[in-house]
This record gives sequence, C-alpha cells and structure tokens, in this order.
Amino acid sequence: MKTEDFKPRGLRAPMAAAYSGMGRSKFLQMVKDGQAPKPKKPSIGVTIWDRVELDKWIDGMGGAQ
Repeated sequence: MKTEDFKPRGLRAPMAAAYSGMGRSKFLQMVKDGQAPKPKKPSIGVTIWDRVELDKWIDGMGGAQ
C-alpha cells in the first residue's frame, strides 16, 4: 500500500484549518473559544486534530442565517 492511498486521520493545525475550509488563525480562535474540536496531544510537541471529529463538527454546523 502506498501512502497516497489513505488520508491521515491526525491533522496538524494548518491542515486541520484547511480541511475545515478556513484560515489557520480563524480555526485556532474557534478552538480557543470552544467553538471547534479540541486537539489531541499524543506526545510532547505534537498537537493534532482528529479528522473524524472535524467531520462530525462540520456536519453539525448550521448554515449562517
């Protein structure tokens, strides 16, 4: 199996923001404000967001009225 055959489940901040369709600073502000999923910290110096949690969060977003 090649690495191109799968999507990583753990995304660093720039990729998590892009995956969510927004800029990094907006995404991180939403995380700080409790409006976006909290990251996981699997080891010192590593912070990731779970792609599955991001999908659930995005699915639960209502459209701006």
